Amino acid sequence: MFDEAASRLAPLLDEGSGPTAARTAVLAVCAGDRSWTTGLARPGETPPPPTARFLTYSITKTIAAAAALRLAGQGAIDLDAPLDRWLPDFAPAARLTLADLLSHRAGLYNYGGMPKYHAAVRAGEEPWTEDEFLIRCRADEPFAPPGQQFSYSNIGYLLVKRLLERASGLSFAALLERELFGPLGLTDWCVPTTRADLAGLHLAPSPYLGGDGPPVPVAGHYHPGWVSHGVVAATALDTARLLHGLFTTDLLAPRLAARMTESWPVPGQMRGRPWVEPGYGLGLMVERDPQAGPCWGHTGGGPGCTPTAYHVPGPVPLTIAVFTDGEDGDQAEWMVMEAADALRSR
Repeated sequence: MFDEAASRLAPLLDEGSGPTAARTAVLAVCAGDRSWTTGLARPGETPPPPTARFLTYSITKTIAAAAALRLAGQGAIDLDAPLDRWLPDFAPAARLTLADLLSHRAGLYNYGGMPKYHAAVRAGEEPWTEDEFLIRCRADEPFAPPGQQFSYSNIGYLLVKRLLERASGLSFAALLERELFGPLGLTDWCVPTTRADLAGLHLAPSPYLGGDGPPVPVAGHYHPGWVSHGVVAATALDTARLLHGLFTTDLLAPRLAARMTESWPVPGQMRGRPWVEPGYGLGLMVERDPQAGPCWGHTGGGPGCTPTAYHVPGPVPLTIAVFTDGEDGDQAEWMVMEAADALRSR
């Protein structure tokens, strides 16, 4: 059945067009207690090895949220308590909770629409410090009361990372090893923090970094610090295994796994993407439509690759990750959903 899922993705890879479309990808599947992975490519291209590591970009939000839930299960932090205990240097903390940050309902600004951010990244500049991100994004001036309005914000997850490090006394990487990757026996991952750390990752030349010119090689030009909340690099299979483990093992207590998937509607339409009734839980994008779903996971995106990973509960729970070398998130999401459909029909 795994081979059928792979064959269903080939047309979607072949049909991609434009400078951001993927030419190769890695598919990883967990089905019950089995797992499988393979490289895919357009005709004439060489498939990447299944062991290729990619930047997971915003899938790191799911990983950070899972680490937060692990600490909450141990009583180290409270999802619903004011944040001023852990973030006394952040003025709005007394009015915010960790759940607000994890669900993008803290009313905080983002930097995705800031021209200065994109110009600095494309120019290959050094990343802003955490405090610079907070200042430039006016993080101490929330635009909406917490808990009332969904607004995607990397800045919220910058604060999540800061809280996790303070509450655990560990670096972000050490915390993820202790709470998530270590217990699941996963080793093909790291948290890159310098340009040199990107060497050896599977990253195609980036049309985004190239702007109006030719695509630019990511390693050497891009700094992972531009992902303000930290970024994990991993194989598609280890990413799928981690997401699968959150919902098929005792890594999370059932009440916390359920809390993670409890979602609120995401306003507006996502044109070109496979979502019917999109929602967002705690670090998870959730399909709320009962016929299209249920499924949950996350899509990432940035220079050189697009990672996607989604879990489909059921009698035989499935987790599918598709990591592409393109920068077209719509294409990658449709590939995941096509694989899910192929596997669910078996």
